[in-house]
Order: sequence, then structure tokens, then C-alpha cells
Amino acid sequence: MDAETEKPTVKTFQDDIGVLNALNRLSSKGVPKESLHLFAHDEQRTDCLVGEGVGTDVGGLDDLVADRYNESGDELRQIFRRFGFGDEEADDLETKLQDGTILLLIDEARRL
Repeated sequence: MDAETEKPTVKTFQDDIGVLNALNRLSSKGVPKESLHLFAHDEQRTDCLVGEGVGTDVGGLDDLVADRYNESGDELRQIFRRFGFGDEEADDLETKLQDGTILLLIDEARRL
């Protein structure tokens, strides 16, 4: 299989509770945390879900996801390209983040 067919699955969420429920379900199904990557831009969600210094983070996210991202612009598009997304797809994903959507990438194939 080439990288194009191995792109992560992208799940979108509008609230923190939905993300936490999904992460807990995936964990209980045996999906390793190394396969789960969380992205958020919304200021209210960023600190809670993907911010730095989140020692007492919501729901023990460090136990559920490999990486949490709050980058934007070219830096964010580069991260999406590392996951196998093309330029247009990376732009679309960034637009969703700017609109307040939370993204969960499930990357079981490569475990970046």
C-alpha cells in the first residue's frame, strides 16, 4: 500500500465531551494511544485539550492520545502532510480547526 491509502481516519467533534467519549471507546477497543492524535484551535478548548503545561488535563488525555497539537498555518499544514494528507486536504483540515472543530486523527497504519 502507498502512503495515500494509509492516511489516518479523521473524526470531527464540536465539543470536549464527544472527544473524550470517543477516546475512551477507542481505548476500550484496544486502539493504542500511539495511533491517536488530537488537534484543536478554539482558545477555550486549546488549553484544556492541547495546550502546553496541562498537568491536570481533562480526562487524563496523556493516557489516551500520543500527541496533541495547537499549531496553525504552515506549521500545521506540514504536520498534516507528514500524516499523508495533500495540500488541499491540509488546508481543509485547518479550515475546520479555525471554525472551532476538534479533530482526532486515528493512524493505526503507521503509528507515527
